[in-house]
Amino acid sequence: MKKSKKLFTAFSLITLALTSCGNGSNSNSSLPSSLDDGDIVRDEQGNIVYNNVDLTMWSVTTGDDAKTQDDIIAGFNDMYSGMISVETRHISRYDLETLLQSTMEFDRSNAPDILFTHGARAAEYEDRGWLQPLNPYYEKANLVLDFDDFSTSLIDATTVDNYVYGLPIDVHSAILEIRSDILEKNNLPIPTNFSELISVSLSAIELASQGNLWIRGENPNNIPAETWRKASSQSQYYPFPFSYGDMWVHEFLGYTVAAQNGGKIVDENGLPAWDDEGTITGLTMLKNLLFPSETGANNYALSKAYGSDYDVGDAPFRNGEAIFKLNGPWVYENDMTTFDRDLKNDGGSVNITTRNLGNLFAIDPNNDNAGLIKGEGHAIMLLEQVSSMTKKTAAMVFADYMANYSGIEWAKRGHIPALQSVATSSEYTADPAYEQYIKYWGTSTDYIVVPATKNYSYIDSYFKQGLQQVLSSQFVDTSVDSIIDSMYQDCVDYIQLYS
Repeated sequence: MKKSKKLFTAFSLITLALTSCGNGSNSNSSLPSSLDDGDIVRDEQGNIVYNNVDLTMWSVTTGDDAKTQDDIIAGFNDMYSGMISVETRHISRYDLETLLQSTMEFDRSNAPDILFTHGARAAEYEDRGWLQPLNPYYEKANLVLDFDDFSTSLIDATTVDNYVYGLPIDVHSAILEIRSDILEKNNLPIPTNFSELISVSLSAIELASQGNLWIRGENPNNIPAETWRKASSQSQYYPFPFSYGDMWVHEFLGYTVAAQNGGKIVDENGLPAWDDEGTITGLTMLKNLLFPSETGANNYALSKAYGSDYDVGDAPFRNGEAIFKLNGPWVYENDMTTFDRDLKNDGGSVNITTRNLGNLFAIDPNNDNAGLIKGEGHAIMLLEQVSSMTKKTAAMVFADYMANYSGIEWAKRGHIPALQSVATSSEYTADPAYEQYIKYWGTSTDYIVVPATKNYSYIDSYFKQGLQQVLSSQFVDTSVDSIIDSMYQDCVDYIQLYS
């Protein structure tokens, strides 16, 4: 996945309102009326014959993710040479939404056969009449859809009225990168929960104020990156830079701190649920990390208020002016390469490590939700206009392959397998990358995604706007509960007006 610099704004809601109307409610409009073979040809044993079936797919992956996915798909095309072939077009997540909307509304004959996109979109797309359910064609292809092999959150997010409209392939979220060399040099532990994260951060700030915090890395003074030096005591040290402009924050961290403190995203009626006490508690804690209050756990800010800036942790993390950094796991290999270069004579990338966000933002570490991580899952979806039964079953063969065989190579890009059987397989866990860093990201059962709702775009965009205000210096004197309540009411009003 390539990180975008864009942040959804209030002005986008006019477009959202127009595009979300689509063709109106089309729930279950694409359910198959018959499971006859149609154009399927079978051999003497009754197996489906695939003779040069060409599938087109639009994929939300770009950059290095796209290259890795192309390699995985090339393996499928080789295995099914002469039978099934998949041609992929990679489109950024924001461009995909616009292109898909216009194509399905006005040029459906030129739509792809399948989508590789975020599973949380499935209920919304199904409601617009864009998707076909996968269960019937999975069965027709003689494949087994084992619901128990998927995490409940992932499979539920793509299921509407017991029909699966997207086969989960993976789940991903933001991760925490850690300068383990700086922690070790200063006799500080790697934090495992919120209390420890605050304690370590405040200890680093205090040491720096006394001129006693050892740091190293890139610097403007021509000191070799490997040479230890003292952090400046003339200005505050900020160990954990983050901003609402980072995708890591508005896509993952905001939801995660809400969930870990008991907040919900969607209620049983598909409406927003993030006006609850858990969300208010979590976001208030997050606000305190930027703007300390008398009731917060920290008396010093852990980060500057960077506002709409993005990737604010990159430079401080490299030069030692920060200990922690939020990032996408698909970037971690690149960061290891950077440290292998900068600290090549003293361990290289051994000096950094990574952890998932579980337990790090739960005020009460013993609550049942403390380990939850808000993720985003990729899923493969079948578009409505595909009429050939042979092509539909071929698409299921491909989807099943991607779920079962993307495995460790896809995980190296930060995408944890949706299938638990893959994540626990010896082929997966025996890879050196698993032991080095992937194991710290957990399995799909550690993650939750936005539950199935046709109102996904509204619920997600309004929450992000609320989060932006919570973490903005312009709203520092406005209470979190008043911000969230206002956004919640506006979100419900829009849903009632346009859905």
